Amino acid sequence: MKRETIICVTPNAALDRTMVVPDFAIGRISRIGGAVAAPGGKGVNVMRAVRILGGRPLAMGLLGGHTGRTVAAMVEQDGYDAKWTYFDGETRTCAIIANADGVSTVINESGLIGPSDWKALADDICVAAKADEVYAVCLCGSLPLGAPAEAPFALIAQLNALGARVWVDSSGSALENAIKAKPFAIKVNRSEMAAAMGTELQTIRDIKAAAGRLVADGIGLVVVSLGADGALLVSREVIAKATPPVIQPVDPVASGDCLHAGIVTALAQGKDIVEALRRGVAAGTVNALYAGGAQFPFRHFQSVLQDTRVQILGA
Repeated sequence: MKRETIICVTPNAALDRTMVVPDFAIGRISRIGGAVAAPGGKGVNVMRAVRILGGRPLAMGLLGGHTGRTVAAMVEQDGYDAKWTYFDGETRTCAIIANADGVSTVINESGLIGPSDWKALADDICVAAKADEVYAVCLCGSLPLGAPAEAPFALIAQLNALGARVWVDSSGSALENAIKAKPFAIKVNRSEMAAAMGTELQTIRDIKAAAGRLVADGIGLVVVSLGADGALLVSREVIAKATPPVIQPVDPVASGDCLHAGIVTALAQGKDIVEALRRGVAAGTVNALYAGGAQFPFRHFQSVLQDTRVQILGA
């Protein structure tokens, strides 16, 4: 059986409301025609992008209360497969405000769970990861308040023992903890990586060296987002940098998630690692041209992909 399913885990799911407010300013009253409401959280964004790119996502994560039921219903209505873990609480709500320059202001609630809720989620993920059709498990985003401090490490260790390909996209202490467990891959931005490693990353050479240390320590693949400059990939086999075409962004929120989705989906489809990076950067770039997070059309992705370039920096 071909391994095609990509498990997209959102430990701290949300209901996102995205508003494009051209004249947005603190203290000013603005009126807009409407807002885009959608299930949110990094894993949910990865889920949407995986399907757009032709992959097979499975949504997992913690949901609670009226907002959680709303998120589950929206995901089901859109035709996604999901195996949610429910808890006695309320799923958070987040607001994204994008101005005329494509600069977004994001207001995120923290989310709150109990230790038993995290254990239930971890158990559910491990059960799902045993399925023969699973290609990768993507652990995406922040942890809700109340999750055990060792949560990422213990879960990744369990998944590694099952032979799962674990991808991590997180930040802060959760990322530091996850790195110690040596997942298959991590996808971070420059500042997240610098904070996790306790160093400054001012140049591409700095990033290459830091990512190389992680690979030498047992992580198979490190992808570092460089924003509008693309992304750098470091593995045991190759070091590569992909550069996208210049665009005027509308809403860059979730572009890192689409980068993540583009790479893992391409690898699941049998593409080589360099082509996967190119596709990831194209996905992250086209995402920034649309409001709402991972809402881009595949035909526009193909157009951006044609103008996305890859440079091999080492092997």
